[in-house]
Amino acid sequence: MIDFYYLSGSPFTWRVWLALEHKALKYKRIELSLEKGDLKSDSYLALNPRGKVPVIVDGDFSIYESGVILEYLEEKYPDFGAHLFPKDIQSRTLSRRLINEIDCYLWPTGMRLLMATFFTPKEKWDEAKISNALAGVLAEFKRFDDYFSHNIGNDALTSVEFSMFPIVALMFRIEERKKDLGFSQAVNPELTRWFTALSGLSVFQSTRPQHWS
Repeated sequence: MIDFYYLSGSPFTWRVWLALEHKALKYKRIELSLEKGDLKSDSYLALNPRGKVPVIVDGDFSIYESGVILEYLEEKYPDFGAHLFPKDIQSRTLSRRLINEIDCYLWPTGMRLLMATFFTPKEKWDEAKISNALAGVLAEFKRFDDYFSHNIGNDALTSVEFSMFPIVALMFRIEERKKDLGFSQAVNPELTRWFTALSGLSVFQSTRPQHWS
């Protein structure tokens, strides 16, 4: 049984949750609370001294950093569920490159938009700051146009989908909070088609953050 420490709504938590389900592994979810200071507790910092999510504990082995967790699950449990990475080395390497781009380039732009909207009271919204953050998000998503156009309706889910989907979902959630954001109108329609197709799959529905309406 794997202990899975998570924070509801975190895209990095969500990708690991998706992977655990995809691999059909037995695990126990342990939800953490920012408000209660769980990520700064001595017991949690002993698992992850950076005080971030997610963390998994598999027997006497614990590991953090979501991308590394995906690699671990694939290598430790190759015969469980479905694969998280393609089998051939070139496709697997391309998947790792895409995940690295998501983490290093796409997510930082998304985080800036998140901070300017979700974590800023509406009465203090800086429209210029939000507009600049959105421009950065859109520029990064543009770099993934080829990925979205070639993966609509692709049933062979991998770690790339599990890494990308939570961030796209979060962008649409930001737009629910700021109705005039314009994200859905500005992105490539194929991104929306890709997201809609995956949203209908049970693995994405069953792992959707519980506090999201």
